[in-house]
Amino acid sequence: MWLYLDLGNSQLKWGLRQAGTWILQGRLPLTLLDQLEGEWHALPPIRAAHGVSVARPDLRAQVESACLNLGLAPCWHSSRPAEGGIRNGYDLPAQLGPDRWMALQGAWHLQHRAALVVMAGTATTLDSLDEKGNFLGGMILPGLSLMRRSLHQGTAYLPAIEKGTYTLHARSTRDAIQSGALAATLGALELARDALGQRGDRVPVFLGGGHHAELSPYLEDPLYVYPELVLEGLARLLEGDQARI
Repeated sequence: MWLYLDLGNSQLKWGLRQAGTWILQGRLPLTLLDQLEGEWHALPPIRAAHGVSVARPDLRAQVESACLNLGLAPCWHSSRPAEGGIRNGYDLPAQLGPDRWMALQGAWHLQHRAALVVMAGTATTLDSLDEKGNFLGGMILPGLSLMRRSLHQGTAYLPAIEKGTYTLHARSTRDAIQSGALAATLGALELARDALGQRGDRVPVFLGGGHHAELSPYLEDPLYVYPELVLEGLARLLEGDQARI
C-alpha cells in the first residue's frame, strides 16, 4: 500500500492506494496541517509515500513530519522533459508545476488521446495535450474563489461572496460577480478547447480540483471529472514504472 500526496496552495490532498485501487482519500486545509498526525494515526501499514508540492517549504516540512511518524520519508516528484509517454513542451520543463505535470499524466494514462486538462483550484490551469502525448502549453487563471475575493479586496463596495447564480443577465451584485468569474473561466476554457479541437475531433476535457463542481454543469461532453486528478496521475505513472521493472 502506497500513500500519495498533493500538497497544493490551499489544501493537502492525499490517498492510499493498493493494487490499482484507492482505499482511502482525504483533504485537509493547510491551516489545519497540525491535525494531520491525528488524522493519519489509524492508517494501515504503508510501504512508501510519493507526492508533489507547490506549497511553502515550512508546510512541506509539516507533512514530512507526519509521514515520519508513519515510518515514511516521502519522495517528492517534479516535472521532467519527458516522462510516462508525455513530452514537456515548456521552454524550461522544470518550471512547470509538478501538480500540472501529474494532472497531464492522469489524463494521458486514462485515455491515450488529445485532451484539455483543467485543474480548478486556487488557480485554474488549462493545459493542452495532443494525440501524440505532447504537452503543448497552457494557461493559468485566478481560481473562482480568488476572482471573487479579488473584487471585494480591490474595490470599495463590492461584497465578499462565496457563490451566486450564473446568468448572462445578472440582476444582483452577488450574481454578477459569480457570473463574471464563471464566464471568464469558461470562456478561456472553450477558447483553449476549440484551438486544440482544430487538430481533429472535439477533444475531451479532464476536470479536477476543488471547484470542479462549479464548472462541470456548463461543460459539454466528452467530459471526465476526476476531483483528485493529480493523485490519479501520480499513481498511474508510478504503477506504470513498477510494471516495467
